[in-house]
Amino acid sequence: MIVQDPLARGTKAVLIALVLLMGLNVVMLARSLELLRFPGEITDVEAAREGARALRDYYRTVVESSGLGNNPAVRDALAKFWFEVEQADGVQAIARTTALYGRSVQDVIAREEDNMRRETVLRIISQDAGIKTVTGRASILVSRGTDGSIEIEDERNILSPVTRERLRREPSLLKLAETVEVDIIDGKAVLVTARTMADRLRLLKSEVESLRQTLEDIRRNAGFAPLSGPGIVIEMYDAPGGRSKEEVVQERDVRDVVNELFAAGALGVEVGGQRFIATSSIRSAGALILVNQHPISVNPIVIKAVGEPRVLESSLDLVVNSLKPWGIRVDIKREDFIRLSAFRDEG
Repeated sequence: MIVQDPLARGTKAVLIALVLLMGLNVVMLARSLELLRFPGEITDVEAAREGARALRDYYRTVVESSGLGNNPAVRDALAKFWFEVEQADGVQAIARTTALYGRSVQDVIAREEDNMRRETVLRIISQDAGIKTVTGRASILVSRGTDGSIEIEDERNILSPVTRERLRREPSLLKLAETVEVDIIDGKAVLVTARTMADRLRLLKSEVESLRQTLEDIRRNAGFAPLSGPGIVIEMYDAPGGRSKEEVVQERDVRDVVNELFAAGALGVEVGGQRFIATSSIRSAGALILVNQHPISVNPIVIKAVGEPRVLESSLDLVVNSLKPWGIRVDIKREDFIRLSAFRDEG
């Protein structure tokens, strides 16, 4: 009979426990980085895109029920909405795109529904036999009163009681947003051009607002406007009593952190109060660290990043672990709200 050494058995058990622990750490890291998912799970990005898809389907239902299924402007707006959602990368980008282009779809649907109602008013009035007897110019106004009923102003009493009743009973006109003005010119009914111009001005105003919002988003993401949202705050401390170069936070350490943050999808980064842009630099000048050519406070060096907090924190694991042997401490806090300042060109 072979008797095993108790010490050997204990060593073997410890090794097995270490292997299991390492395997568990690998699984947890993969889960945190969304490299591993259990069956049936979806990522945050997939969930965000699924929400946008549900909104798109809702718009389609509204469009079909309103009779605008073949309307070119509505179809183009829906196509643009989904194209931009598919191009968006990340939960925050999908949310912004959904809000921005979703509002544009709503505006187009509302505008085209109103156009359709005006055309309905024109069609009903055009079918009245009385307008063929009109010489010169006459005006008819159709609007929705404060009580929700349809009001008709017809100073020359051109419309027949039957036409008036048709206008009052037309279901689509119960949602009439503005007064519809129809001119009768030598026996022919036409919508007043001023109303059409007003619609165009409203459309242009909406497009200008959308462009302004897009430009502001670009400025924020590029660093030229303040940016706020969830993210993380990082504090990098020198080793206690550190004297050697390896025991002090160097510019390359800060650069590694910033690069990892952007690679992990950070929407914006600020180092020592200096907002990072495409041309920003991190350099050393003796004992100083310069960001955007400005010296920043050290011990700690404070870095703020806006983005998905969990992903940003996980992206720094390798950098943090590489600095630990030298006694350099890196503290990371997740925050629900962080505000980054805009880049200031003081040069």
